[in-house]
Parts: sequence; structure tokens; C-alpha cells
Amino acid sequence: MKMYTLITGAGAGIGKALAFECAKKNMNVLLVALPGAELESTVNEIQSTFKHIDCCGLGADLSKPQSFCAVYKWVKENNFNINILINNVGIGSKGDFEHTETIFYERQLELNIHAATMLTRLFLPDLKANAPSHIMNTSSMGGFYMIPGKTVYIASKAYIYYFSRSLRLELKRHNINVSVLCPGGTDSNANTIACNKELKGMAKRSILLPEEVAEEAIDKMLKGKARIIPGFINKLSYHISRLIPEFIQQMVISNAFKHVENHKY
Repeated sequence: MKMYTLITGAGAGIGKALAFECAKKNMNVLLVALPGAELESTVNEIQSTFKHIDCCGLGADLSKPQSFCAVYKWVKENNFNINILINNVGIGSKGDFEHTETIFYERQLELNIHAATMLTRLFLPDLKANAPSHIMNTSSMGGFYMIPGKTVYIASKAYIYYFSRSLRLELKRHNINVSVLCPGGTDSNANTIACNKELKGMAKRSILLPEEVAEEAIDKMLKGKARIIPGFINKLSYHISRLIPEFIQQMVISNAFKHVENHKY
């Protein structure tokens, strides 16, 4: 029986890189992203580069209510058998909490939290039936810290982190591995590239390309790792931060981000 990996947010950035990395490993891929040229281009690139695997795309705006149901319906109607679910879709932001429109936060929470939660719930029976299987949810290193100007974003990523870690314990007996991907700074789009250029010190040196994140992410997901932090500097920063007082963490974070205050998106 042919199996598929479903990846959301697969039109660009880390999601696109994850799709290519899966294809390199001979995994059939189903890509979900906003309708348009980015998704079409990604599907065409994979189909032409990896002729031995199946690649199909679905244009869907997962910030819309019940859009996750349309994804599930598409999979079932086409008899795609899912054994890997990668919930990557999300949207970042930079700016003061009170100066961002509430409609944006509604969209951000739908994408960063609701879509991953509901898609996981819908596909869980399929993943159990097709076990051994995997779920990988994209969180962020930001989810470990308090970062002014990214309040809702980092809170949403903290949710994904603890959702994933708890779900891992629940699903272990069903032979379903749950991993959580926690990338640091990544040059994944124009906004993040502009911000990353202004970073200093260790934060600057820790920046990775989407392809670097994806290569480590897929490799470690398939090995059953619980927490995936790509990049040596990011791993080191995480472990050091567990040992130092909170007020020192905040000093370091504030110093790293004070240079990017003018970049709001």
C-alpha cells in the first residue's frame, strides 16, 4: 500500500524545504499551501526532479474556519494513505501587541494553533491504522522564551511545543512517534531575512537556511527524536538557557532583539 507524507505550509520557506527533503528520501508527498504560484511551482519542481515519487498539491487557506476539513476530505476522496503528518503552517509577526489589529491575531492563532490541532485530530485514526507513523509539528525556539514584540507568536509556539510533547506520551503505545521541530532564526522569507540581518552576536551566527533546517528535521523525525533543534549553536543556546537565571536570559534576548525593533511585519 502506497503511503504519503502530508505537509502544510509547503509552498515556501521551511515547508518547501521539508517537502524536498522528504522527496529526496523517496517519500510520496502531499503539499498544502495557499493557492497560487508558489504551491504550483513547488509541486512542479518536485514532480520534475523526483520522477519516481508521487507529489500532489492542494491550495487551501488554513486560516479559514473548517478549512482543515477540506484537507481531510481531499485526502480521503483520493484514497491517499497518510503515515506521516507534518504540521508546519504558521505565520510570524513583529510589533507591539496593542498596535496589531485583532483580525491578524485571529488569523495567526488559526494557523499556528488551530490548524495543527484539528488536522492532527482528524488524521489520528489514519496514522494509527498505518503505524508505524510520525507526526512532526513546527514550533520555534522562541516558544522557550519571553520575547517582547512577538507576544502572540511565541505563545502560539509554546502551545505547539507542549501539545506535541504531551501527545507523544499518549501515542507511544500506538506506535506513533511525535516530534516537535524548534528552529531558531531561519532565512525563510523576506521579512525574516530583513530582521535576521540586524541581529548581533550568537543570534546572528545561529541563522540557518530552510534547507539546513529541513535536512536535520526529517532525519531526526525518522529516528524518533522528541525535540528537534537544528544547528549546533541553537542546541547549545537551549541547553545553556536551562542553567542560567531568567533575568540573565531576558538581558541576552533584549540585547539580541533591540536591533530589529524597526522591522515590523
